[in-house]
Amino acid sequence: MRVVPANVSTAALAVAIVIRGGGPAGFDAGRAAQNMMLAGNDGVGSCPNGIAEADELLRLLGLADSERVANILSFGYPAREVDPEQRTAEDWIAAANRQRFDEIVTHA
Repeated sequence: MRVVPANVSTAALAVAIVIRGGGPAGFDAGRAAQNMMLAGNDGVGSCPNGIAEADELLRLLGLADSERVANILSFGYPAREVDPEQRTAEDWIAAANRQRFDEIVTHA
Protein backbone atom coordinates (compact mmCIF):
# COMPACT_ATOMS: atom_id res chain seq x y z
CA MET A 1 0.00 0.00 0.00
CA ARG A 2 1.51 3.29 -1.09
CA VAL A 3 1.27 6.16 1.41
CA VAL A 4 1.35 9.59 -0.22
CA PRO A 5 0.43 12.64 1.87
CA ALA A 6 -2.24 14.77 0.20
CA ASN A 7 -0.07 17.88 0.47
CA VAL A 8 2.54 16.12 -1.71
CA SER A 9 0.20 14.54 -4.26
CA THR A 10 -1.69 17.82 -4.80
CA ALA A 11 1.27 20.20 -4.49
CA ALA A 12 2.04 22.71 -7.20
CA LEU A 13 5.68 21.64 -6.77
CA ALA A 14 7.30 18.81 -4.83
CA VAL A 15 11.07 18.64 -4.32
CA ALA A 16 12.89 15.49 -3.24
CA ILE A 17 16.21 16.27 -1.58
CA VAL A 18 18.54 13.38 -2.48
CA ILE A 19 21.84 12.73 -0.72
CA ARG A 20 24.69 10.25 -1.00
CA GLY A 21 26.57 8.91 1.96
CA GLY A 22 26.30 10.00 5.56
CA GLY A 23 28.10 12.48 7.72
CA PRO A 24 27.39 16.11 6.98
CA ALA A 25 25.24 15.26 3.93
CA GLY A 26 22.15 14.88 6.14
CA PHE A 27 22.85 18.18 7.87
CA ASP A 28 23.38 19.90 4.53
CA ALA A 29 20.12 18.43 3.23
CA GLY A 30 18.31 19.94 6.21
CA ARG A 31 19.89 23.32 5.56
CA ALA A 32 18.94 23.13 1.88
CA ALA A 33 15.34 22.29 2.83
CA GLN A 34 15.21 25.15 5.32
CA ASN A 35 16.55 27.64 2.78
CA MET A 36 14.07 26.54 0.10
CA MET A 37 11.18 26.87 2.53
CA LEU A 38 12.32 30.31 3.71
CA ALA A 39 12.77 31.54 0.14
CA GLY A 40 9.05 31.15 -0.66
CA ASN A 41 7.33 34.45 -1.32
CA ASP A 42 4.10 35.91 -2.68
CA GLY A 43 2.06 33.72 -0.36
CA VAL A 44 3.69 30.39 -1.31
CA GLY A 45 3.36 27.85 1.48
CA SER A 46 5.68 24.91 2.09
CA CYS A 47 5.75 21.75 4.16
CA PRO A 48 8.48 19.20 4.93
CA ASN A 49 7.38 15.58 4.68
CA GLY A 50 8.83 12.41 6.11
CA ILE A 51 9.31 9.30 4.00
CA ALA A 52 7.14 6.33 4.98
CA GLU A 53 8.30 3.87 2.30
CA ALA A 54 11.93 4.71 1.53
CA ASP A 55 12.66 1.63 -0.62
CA GLU A 56 9.59 2.19 -2.78
CA LEU A 57 10.50 5.85 -3.20
CA LEU A 58 14.05 4.94 -4.28
CA ARG A 59 12.58 2.58 -6.88
CA LEU A 60 10.06 5.14 -8.18
CA LEU A 61 12.72 7.83 -8.51
CA GLY A 62 15.26 5.45 -10.07
CA LEU A 63 17.93 6.22 -7.48
CA ALA A 64 21.10 4.22 -6.91
CA ASP A 65 21.57 2.11 -3.79
CA SER A 66 24.07 4.70 -2.52
CA GLU A 67 21.43 7.46 -2.66
CA ARG A 68 18.54 8.24 -0.37
CA VAL A 69 15.81 10.85 -0.10
CA ALA A 70 16.46 12.99 2.96
CA ASN A 71 13.18 14.89 2.72
CA ILE A 72 10.38 15.83 0.37
CA LEU A 73 9.16 19.41 0.35
CA SER A 74 5.78 20.41 -1.00
CA PHE A 75 5.10 23.94 -2.22
CA GLY A 76 1.89 25.68 -3.24
CA TYR A 77 -0.61 28.36 -2.43
CA PRO A 78 -2.79 27.80 0.66
CA ALA A 79 -6.39 26.70 -0.02
CA ARG A 80 -7.61 29.59 2.11
CA GLU A 81 -6.11 32.97 2.83
CA VAL A 82 -4.33 33.23 6.15
CA ASP A 83 -4.17 36.54 8.00
CA PRO A 84 -1.81 36.13 10.96
CA GLU A 85 -2.99 39.42 12.45
CA GLN A 86 -6.51 38.04 13.00
CA ARG A 87 -5.28 36.45 16.23
CA THR A 88 -3.12 37.63 19.06
CA ALA A 89 0.10 35.80 19.88
CA GLU A 90 -1.67 34.23 22.87
CA ASP A 91 -4.48 32.96 20.62
CA TRP A 92 -1.97 31.36 18.22
CA ILE A 93 -0.17 29.69 21.13
CA ALA A 94 -3.45 28.38 22.58
CA ALA A 95 -4.57 27.05 19.18
CA ALA A 96 -1.27 25.16 18.78
CA ASN A 97 -2.15 23.08 21.85
CA ARG A 98 1.50 22.69 22.83
CA GLN A 99 3.00 21.87 26.19
CA ARG A 100 4.43 24.76 28.14
CA PHE A 101 8.21 25.18 27.95
CA ASP A 102 8.67 24.46 31.65
CA GLU A 103 6.75 21.18 31.26
CA ILE A 104 9.26 19.73 28.82
CA VAL A 105 12.57 21.36 29.81
CA THR A 106 14.36 20.57 33.04
CA HIS A 107 17.31 22.31 34.61
CA ALA A 108 20.17 20.33 36.10
